[in-house]
Amino acid sequence: MIDTKKFVDQLIAGGIHRIAGVPCSFLGPLINEAENRGMYEPFVNEGDALAYAAGAALAGRRCAVAMQSSGLSNALSPLTSLNELFGLHTLLLIGNRGMDDEPQHKIMAGVLKPFLDTLAIPYVNAEDSQALSAAFPQLDKHCAAVLVNSRHTFSPVPLKVKASGQEQTVLPLRYDMLKAISGCAEASVIVTTTGFTSREMFCIKDRAENFYMVGSMGCLSSLALGIADYLPERTVIAIDGDSGCLMRLGALYTLTQKRPHNLCYILLDNGANESTGGQRNSLGESRLLEVMNNLYPTQEVGSVDAMTACLGQFQQFPAYTQLYVKTGLGTVKDLPRPDRQLIYDQAKRFRKALV
Repeated sequence: MIDTKKFVDQLIAGGIHRIAGVPCSFLGPLINEAENRGMYEPFVNEGDALAYAAGAALAGRRCAVAMQSSGLSNALSPLTSLNELFGLHTLLLIGNRGMDDEPQHKIMAGVLKPFLDTLAIPYVNAEDSQALSAAFPQLDKHCAAVLVNSRHTFSPVPLKVKASGQEQTVLPLRYDMLKAISGCAEASVIVTTTGFTSREMFCIKDRAENFYMVGSMGCLSSLALGIADYLPERTVIAIDGDSGCLMRLGALYTLTQKRPHNLCYILLDNGANESTGGQRNSLGESRLLEVMNNLYPTQEVGSVDAMTACLGQFQQFPAYTQLYVKTGLGTVKDLPRPDRQLIYDQAKRFRKALV
């Protein structure tokens, strides 16, 4: 296990005083340590974080970029056509979710190293404190990657300040809102975003008309739009999270332009990447309700009863609907994950249920 504090000290000694990125549970202690020192710059998309690091390099400074292995696909365009093209070399800290991890990580885990080889980006495995010593010299010629292959690579570091301070004693919990949605949406298709949202909905009530989008962060609104467009006779309830919405905010613009009559888009905003350790997902208040209202009139929902009433109205008189819910941090103890085989089979199950 690598001492996280010493690892960050090594980054600073190597001229890196900031880490930009999107959280990964494998990188949780590292991001927490950087956050505690005021070194962490949260971004909603890995490509944006790489562009920020390129800007730092143009300014004569170094900035590392943290991401999950699946996030490398978001970063590919700036990585190849900005950072590498112009010699704005950046240290990549990649949480390499392995072949034996959750299904959504399996394909990327199998191709990550060959992919980096194809891009001629050298990499080292973070197995001990020497990883940075091996990576730093590569930055003179290329971007370089440090692969973190286990959630136990770094020593634990608690986050001193929780994201946005959304106290669960004041705000409703996501689990309670999902339970209310599930209880009054028997006639609807339900699509849930990645992270705790899909896991909690599975825990509350698994059914064939639910689709758990366990990966593909940021794609929930477009996925739901496709379902709603091609199933105009069914009502569709799409449940997104703030981090996913922010990652591809442009998709919300498209959704509000199309406005399918049979779709209700619900955004649950807790101000954090909770499933990776509760790190904040933006530099300040997301102001997502304001953004949503600028695109299409949005109703803020503050209680379970209000949610039940809104969905009752939607199902009785279908019309494109946007709901915003500010929730507190927290989930249930020993939260289960959907069975792996279910994840592989759920598209077939979902289609069969709609016949």
